[in-house]
Amino acid sequence: MVHTSGWTTAWGTERRYFYALQYVPTAEWDGWYEYVGSDNVYNVYHQAYLNCLARPTDVTIDLTAYKVAANQLKVVAELGVEAGGSGKTMRVHMVLALDHWPPGYDWCRDSVKAGQNKGDIALNPGESALLTQEFSLDADCLAQPNDVKVVVFAQEPLAGKPAQVYNANFLHGPFGFRKGDLNCDGLADFGDINPFVLALTNPAAYAVQFPNCDINTGDINEDGYVNFGDINPFVRLLTNP
Repeated sequence: MVHTSGWTTAWGTERRYFYALQYVPTAEWDGWYEYVGSDNVYNVYHQAYLNCLARPTDVTIDLTAYKVAANQLKVVAELGVEAGGSGKTMRVHMVLALDHWPPGYDWCRDSVKAGQNKGDIALNPGESALLTQEFSLDADCLAQPNDVKVVVFAQEPLAGKPAQVYNANFLHGPFGFRKGDLNCDGLADFGDINPFVLALTNPAAYAVQFPNCDINTGDINEDGYVNFGDINPFVRLLTNP
């Protein structure tokens, strides 16, 4: 839905032009159904939602998201076409949103903070592709970690509406660092061994050497402590995740 709040984003403006919107509020469902206006909208919105749920899709989106710095979020999406589906080219968008924002607008839900057009991906049945995107978490997002949301959707690669959204997926915050990523490069690999040892043996030195990391990513067995009980789980994480 597009409404008027005085807050704009580059990606949001791009999407407004994509749908050639002239009036607010305007709502779009999966790129193929549009409603303009605010009169008696509940029944209209609800029926459109049910229609969307009833449409089949052969596109899959698996999604993960984790911090790579205190204010930096990495989103990883694996897009696929089911083996029994049909090959297609999709335009993929990744979006960072914040619920209950901007302030002063009670009707604002999951408002766009930033978005990225990731371009077009062609997949045959049974194929998949990985896409990544990093988003900076501003002061609003850091103050409302539970309200942060990432959304990924795949749409027909057209110049404008109607353009069917094949599928979408989303994750809600709060988001933490990736388990075992002690050097905060976004990976849990052999590069984390020395930082892991440092975190176990000298937590103060670890905090100095990796000031933007969270030592709790070393709590591999999730018992609330970073200690020698995490060594064997850490080894397994690296060798047989």
